Amino acid sequence: MPTLRNEADRKALVERLARVTPESKAQWGRFDAARMMCHLGDALDEGLGRRTIPRLGPGLGPALLRHFPVKHLAIYVVPMPKGAKAPRELLAEEPGEFEANRRRVVAAVEEMAAMPSGRAPDHFLLGSMSWAQWNALGWKHIDHHLRQFGS
Repeated sequence: MPTLRNEADRKALVERLARVTPESKAQWGRFDAARMMCHLGDALDEGLGRRTIPRLGPGLGPALLRHFPVKHLAIYVVPMPKGAKAPRELLAEEPGEFEANRRRVVAAVEEMAAMPSGRAPDHFLLGSMSWAQWNALGWKHIDHHLRQFGS
C-alpha cells in the first residue's frame, strides 16, 4: 500500500495535486476542485491533531471500524466509497485562493510524512491511530479525490 511516508509515493501524489486546476471537473460527487482541496487540508488537519471531529458511534458499524480486521481493511485494502458523506468539520474551510489551499495540503502532507512512529491523534470513525496508519490513510484519501478529478 502506498503511503505518505514513502518519498516516491509522496512525490507522485504531490505531482498529481499540481495537475488539478480550479477548472478541473469532478467525475463523481459534489465537490468542485477548490472545495476538494480545502477538504483535503481539513482531513490532514484532523490527522495532525489540529482539528477535532466528534467520534461517530455508538452503533455497531462505527464500533466494528475501530477494531482489527475491519479497521485494517478500511485503511489498507478496501477502496474509499464514492459519494460518502464527510462530517461538516472536514468541510470547515471555505475555498479561498486555490494555490494557497494547494500549498496548505502539500505542507500538511510533508508534515504528516515526517511524524515519528507511535501513537497519533484519533480518527473520528476509525478510533485510535498510529502515524503509519495516518500516513497510509492520508495517501489513500488524497488519491481517492485526485481520481475524482481525473488526476
